[in-house]
Amino acid sequence: MEIREFEYILSVIRNRSFSAAAAELHISQPALSKYVASLERRLGLKLLERTNKGLVPTYAGERCYACALEVSERMERWRAEMEGIAAMQKNRLRVGVIRNDRQYFLPQNIERFRERYPDIELNITQQLSKDIESGILNGRLDIGFVSEPSIPGSVDYRTLGKNYTLLAAPAAMGLAAEGAEKEPLPFPWIDIHLLDGAAFVLQDESCRFRSYIDDFFEHENFFPKVKMTTQSTVDALRFTELGVGPSLISDGYIHYLSLKEKVDIFCVGTPPATTNFGVIAKNLAALPKCAVDFIDIYMTDQTRS
Repeated sequence: MEIREFEYILSVIRNRSFSAAAAELHISQPALSKYVASLERRLGLKLLERTNKGLVPTYAGERCYACALEVSERMERWRAEMEGIAAMQKNRLRVGVIRNDRQYFLPQNIERFRERYPDIELNITQQLSKDIESGILNGRLDIGFVSEPSIPGSVDYRTLGKNYTLLAAPAAMGLAAEGAEKEPLPFPWIDIHLLDGAAFVLQDESCRFRSYIDDFFEHENFFPKVKMTTQSTVDALRFTELGVGPSLISDGYIHYLSLKEKVDIFCVGTPPATTNFGVIAKNLAALPKCAVDFIDIYMTDQTRS
C-alpha cells in the first residue's frame, strides 16, 4: 500500500462517506472510490458496506483502519523528528530543564558549550517536567532534562544518574544527634518516624517531586502534617532555614543552602530513598553531535561539583 492509500481509507471510514472524505482529501469522489475498490481487489477483502446509515467498515475494514491509523501516527512522528533534526542543523539547540539542583551549574554549562560551538544558538527554557515532555513531542524542544517521563515509552529516555532524597530539618529541632553514619550514604541516616507530629514544608501537587515524596511517605507508612506548600524546592529549603519546618529535597539542592548552620541534612528511607534523573528526546540515537556534547557538558559539570 502507498502512504496516500492509508490516508484515503482513514478518511473514508472516519467520515462514513466517499463524498465527505473526497472533500476532506481534496480529490474527486470517483477517484477516491476507485482507489478504495482497487485496494479491496488487491487484498481480496471487502472493507466497506453500504447501509442506510452510510458506509460501515467490515471487520477487515476495522483492522485496516487500525493499521492505517498506526502508520499515520508513525509518519507524523517521523515528520516531527525530521523537522527537529533540521532545526538543530540550522545552528540551533533548544533545551528544556526543570527547576532543580542542576540549574546551579547552568551558567558554566552555557559558557563551556559556547566555547565549543560559538556559532550555535542555544535556547534554554525552565519548565515543569510535563511541559518539557510536551515540548519534545510537539517539536518545540530538542532535548530535555527531567526526573523520569510521566508516561514510559512516550519519549526516548536515558537515565544519567540518581539523586538521594534528603530530609532538611531546622537545626533547632535538635535532630543532629539522631543521625547514623552509613556507607555509602553522603549524609547521616535518620528514621523519618522521629519527625512524627512535625509540620512539614512540602512542594505542592503541581511539582513532580511531590509525587515522589508522597510515594516515599506511603512506603514508609508515615503521614506528615503539612504546614505549607510551595512550587519551589529552593523556597521550601529557604523556609526550613528560617525554622518554619522540615522539608524534603534532592541532594543537589545542598548548593542552595545559604545558612548551613541553621539546617541539618539527613538521608531517609528504608532503603534510602532516591530518584532517577535523565535526558529525553524524540530519538536519542539520532541527536546531532552538538546535542550529545551538551548532555556531556551538563552532566560533567555536576560530577565536578
